[in-house]
This record gives sequence, C-alpha cells and structure tokens, in this order.
Amino acid sequence: MRDVKSVLNADKIEAVVLDLDGTLYDKRGLAGRMVRRLWWCLPLLAADRMARGRFWLAIVRTHWHRHVYLPTMVDLIGKYHHPRPEALLLIEECQKQGIKMAVYSDYGCVAEKLAALHIDASQFEVLIDAPSLGLLKPSAKAAQRVLEMLGAKPEKTLFVGDRDEKDGKAARGVGAKFLLIED
Repeated sequence: MRDVKSVLNADKIEAVVLDLDGTLYDKRGLAGRMVRRLWWCLPLLAADRMARGRFWLAIVRTHWHRHVYLPTMVDLIGKYHHPRPEALLLIEECQKQGIKMAVYSDYGCVAEKLAALHIDASQFEVLIDAPSLGLLKPSAKAAQRVLEMLGAKPEKTLFVGDRDEKDGKAARGVGAKFLLIED
C-alpha cells in the first residue's frame, strides 16, 4: 500500500469505508480451516460458497449460518489471523486526522471479528454487513446506504478493499475513490 498519509491527503479524504475479510486481515488459510472444522457439514459449506446469487441471502439468514458457520469463522480468525499492519496504520492515521470510518463487510459478525482481531470497534462510526442491507457487494445501492449512514460525500470517501471486482466496483458505483490492499 502506498504511504497512508499521502493517500488520505491527496484528495482531502473525509471518510474511509473499510472492507473486513481479506482487507483488515489476510484471510489465506481460513477456508481450509473452516472445512477442517466443519467437515461434518461440507454440503452446507459448498452451498454457502456457490450460492452467491439470489439464494445467498436466504442462506445467510439460516440458523446454521448464524449459529455455526459465522461463530466458527470468528473463532478461527481469533486463533490464526492477525490484522494487517498497513490496515492498522490506516486506521491510526484516520483517527489522527479525524476521518470518519466504517467497516462494510460481505459477511455478518463484524463486531465479533474485530474483537477477535483485537481491533476496537468503537473507532468506527458504522459497522455494517451486506446481508443486513439486503444487498451484496458490489451493489452501488448498498454502498450508497453505507455512505448515508456515515454521513459522507462520495467524492471525499475512500473505499479500501482486497477485491477490485467487489469493493472497487462498489466504490466506483457511487463515485468514491478506491484503494486496493494486495498481498
């Protein structure tokens, strides 16, 4: 990632919307750990991975997803994953400059994942996940709702994510800037 200060100062950024999974922490190895932990429900895991279309929201709302899949993910994140140093620097710089921040995730348990990563959720004005908005990334409508919740102007907002096809497209859909976090 480029120098954090220059990224924020170049366009006088007033708000930052951070993706969680893959952006605030490196999620490599997580899928394999999930399969090993939840081997007994591999058919549900396969459906969870493949049903990103119109059936995804129904799966997200299931008891299994909320009470087994996501808590398992949070546990594994806490045991095996750590915040990306560059993400922590970005959060720290935003705090120093008084820049509003949101965490916008494709998945649920945003506060729980932040806690597992030892990141203080109170640093963020908005914690939101796509299922609670009823729309998945890269929906411009969902991204616009995040901006409204944050009270941010798109042209003064920086979206930060690990997937250009999701996070970047959402940012461009509302006219915001985008910074790609790469491995």
